[in-house]
Amino acid sequence: MLRSRGEEVSDYTLDNAEIKPENLITVGLRSVWNTREADRVKDLIRSTKPDLMKVDNFFPLLSPSVFDAAKAMGVPTALSVRNYRLICPSANLFRDGHVCTTCVGSKIALAAIQHRCYRQSYLQSAAVVASNAYAHLRGVWTNSVDRYIAVSSFVKQQLVAGGFPEERIIVKPNFISDSGIGDGSGGYGLYVGRLTEEKGLRSLLNAWPDVPPSVSLKIIGDGPLESLLRQASEADPRIEYLGRKSLAEVCEYLAKAAFLVFPSEWYEPFGRTIVEAYCKGTPVIAALTPPMKAMVDEGVTGLLYNRTDKKGLASAVSILMADSERLNLMRERARAKYLAIYTEDQNYRQLMDIFHQCIDTHHSQLA
Repeated sequence: MLRSRGEEVSDYTLDNAEIKPENLITVGLRSVWNTREADRVKDLIRSTKPDLMKVDNFFPLLSPSVFDAAKAMGVPTALSVRNYRLICPSANLFRDGHVCTTCVGSKIALAAIQHRCYRQSYLQSAAVVASNAYAHLRGVWTNSVDRYIAVSSFVKQQLVAGGFPEERIIVKPNFISDSGIGDGSGGYGLYVGRLTEEKGLRSLLNAWPDVPPSVSLKIIGDGPLESLLRQASEADPRIEYLGRKSLAEVCEYLAKAAFLVFPSEWYEPFGRTIVEAYCKGTPVIAALTPPMKAMVDEGVTGLLYNRTDKKGLASAVSILMADSERLNLMRERARAKYLAIYTEDQNYRQLMDIFHQCIDTHHSQLA
């Protein structure tokens, strides 16, 4: 996006796929503080002389050392925060089928090691905990990051609860390119996402028998609950499993869907699929969580239901499909919300404003 608007950008990327099993211990140690990568970042800064360094992800290969490296070179920094890794070693505030905030606010998250929260491994969990703890000890999060770009207000709230400086946290949602509005002519509900427990797929399948008989459900995605989904589709012909699809294909299904169902039971930081639905003018039925309460305007761009109410999802579908006039109005408002908040133009303006704030903050600290 930045390059297409004439901004000069230099990339530095590493691929986690390069991590080999035999190198896990080395990677774990370097994830705490990687001096080699810090030196490489300094070299890159010397050669490119950037106005600012924006980091999308530093774990595990870069480590928090890159922020101190930029600070030492006099370059302001911004960090995108799209998950909960800074305050939760598993990054999802979800453990054993339930929301978990035990480690929020803990500088040393020992509970995460006890419960093997990262990849079900004591060793790898310890590496994540050590990385965050050491960064706190060195003052990286308070001194070396000029702006945190939180993907939602709820992510910002959790960062503040975790001890991060509120005045440096800016909320900026993600955007998607405008692929045009749909017509909702298919009359079906659509689920798009990973087939996992925290995504609420089991709850969705359990609720569908109570949905009006005329409403079908199409499911796109893959994951460990695929066999459960195949069983459900065999038992109920209204449920159709489509497997994994390309983004273009997903957009086609969203364009014709009557609604998107978003049953996620964890505190999903940001519903990208919801934005894709809004782009098409497709309303959303979502489980009520703090992040989704901010994304789905109840009765305006969709409906929210209580996650603990077994009949809640089916009731929401019934209400939505019973009133075509209301459904059409929701379609208009969903599209309007996309145009107001989630377009590339909006994102670019917000991002450039954040960059200027970063630079101003950095210069004021030097004064």
